Amino acid sequence: MGNSEWEYQNQETLKAWYQEKISGKKPNLAVRKIICKGCGREFYTQISTKKYCLYHLCGNRGYRKELSERAREARKDRVCKVCGKVFTPTRSDGVYCSNACRQKAYRKSVTDNQVVTKNTCLSVTEQKRIATRERS
Repeated sequence: MGNSEWEYQNQETLKAWYQEKISGKKPNLAVRKIICKGCGREFYTQISTKKYCLYHLCGNRGYRKELSERAREARKDRVCKVCGKVFTPTRSDGVYCSNACRQKAYRKSVTDNQVVTKNTCLSVTEQKRIATRERS
């Protein structure tokens, strides 16, 4: 039996030790009271890094909760890069509020790239002539 299993089976003993620590009878005891991140149950432990009452029961559940919390945090409200509307993305890497805005951004980037590639094949004097025509 490992230390974690012993703690799980002897919660009453650890609780009594914790009460002694709090009351000041034995202030140097290394017992602390924690709320399990997996099931939410209150438990007592001597292990300083422990987060779950019993890892194989609550560890995966708590880890999944933590991951979903992080993903929810990453999906906070954002501003659409095309229309400027505030939206909540469905994915953590969402940039546009709708498919229409996503298409507008793509089409604009494609046409911008085409203009750049057309002008780079021209000589400098031809590029200046085109630029003056576009200004007038």
